[in-house]
Amino acid sequence: MRKRGVPGGDSAPRPGAGDRRKNKVVFIVCEGQTERSYFHFLNHRYGAVHNFQIQLTPRKVTEGQQFNGYKPVPAVREAIRFKKNTAGIKNTEFWAVFDRDENDDIYEAYRLARQNGINIAFSHPHFELWLWLHFASGSPGRLGGDRTLIPAKLRRVKEFEDFEKFVEPHHFDELSRGDRQAKAVKLARRLVSGCPSGRCAPASELGLNGHAANCDVLLRDPSTDVYLLLEVLGVFS
Repeated sequence: MRKRGVPGGDSAPRPGAGDRRKNKVVFIVCEGQTERSYFHFLNHRYGAVHNFQIQLTPRKVTEGQQFNGYKPVPAVREAIRFKKNTAGIKNTEFWAVFDRDENDDIYEAYRLARQNGINIAFSHPHFELWLWLHFASGSPGRLGGDRTLIPAKLRRVKEFEDFEKFVEPHHFDELSRGDRQAKAVKLARRLVSGCPSGRCAPASELGLNGHAANCDVLLRDPSTDVYLLLEVLGVFS
């Protein structure tokens, strides 16, 4: 019987090991199980091809262990700890990945991230939005705090009828099939240019990537920054 969930750990070597020293090494601290499972498979599918390796926190989830993840501020602090502990390793980036959900420490997380050079991939209302964009016919409108609509839409996709919290190997295969990644990136960018804050369209017109620096993160309904990580890793340009 096939085991569900994320495999026990990442087989990629430690940063700076052997002939992979020149790889881009991206440390990702995840808020939840869905994000961790997605980036696990992203690493194993594309890492060797695009010359990168992803180091996830925690690095290993043993069988029977419950991964409860990190809330926004603890996620950023963990990324800061990684950055300090790996000082001197070249070609590294540090990311915290978290959602809007009901978190009340998002502004503080962004403040800490800016002060310490940590990147953030934020999804509003949740990471499942990024997964659904691979199959969506267009960008969704404002969700107004509804956290059930997108997961319900995702499970109506034939390939995700069995989706719970983990991205399984067959799910990732479907996300990677054909032009689905390109579609998701296109729609995610469209959500930026149409951001309800009213500040991001001018930035997009100037060729700036992602939301404007002065955009209120809590107004980004809906949005997902996960496509920025695919661009950083070279999976999509």
